[in-house]
Amino acid sequence: MVGVDLVSVGVVEETASVILVLRAAALGRLLVMEVGLMEGRAIALEAEGVRTPRPLTHELTHRVMEALGGTLTRVVICDYRDRTFFADLELLTAEGREVLVDARPSDAIALALRAGVPIVAEEAVLEAAGVPEEELEEELEEEEATPDGAEKEDDGEKGPVLH
Repeated sequence: MVGVDLVSVGVVEETASVILVLRAAALGRLLVMEVGLMEGRAIALEAEGVRTPRPLTHELTHRVMEALGGTLTRVVICDYRDRTFFADLELLTAEGREVLVDARPSDAIALALRAGVPIVAEEAVLEAAGVPEEELEEELEEEEATPDGAEKEDDGEKGPVLH
């Protein structure tokens, strides 16, 4: 298992979907996954530390787990097949029993951010679906060049920029 960090959340205007970029620094690889607009919004709000007046689904799930004495210990991005990512929630029950719960990666990531627990990925997932960091950086540099070869103005933002 390799630790991953959320490095970018971006909206694809044409499809109204959200792109998440997760970085496995130890391997120099990125996982790029598309999630729904509402799930992406929840992740973005959680990443920014924004609290909503009423609990969103991931926050409600966190509250229910706590009320029952359970603890989320980590989130595992465990599989990638048919262009779909799969995740597990690793939980510890009030009785001390370890439990795995299947979850959509978007829900699992939002919950991990809320609970402040690690997100890890299986190395096989990073190999199958991961993109080398330098490859994405090269693509972004090419996109920033204008047709005449001049560079666009720097907008001050660093890291992956998704449109």
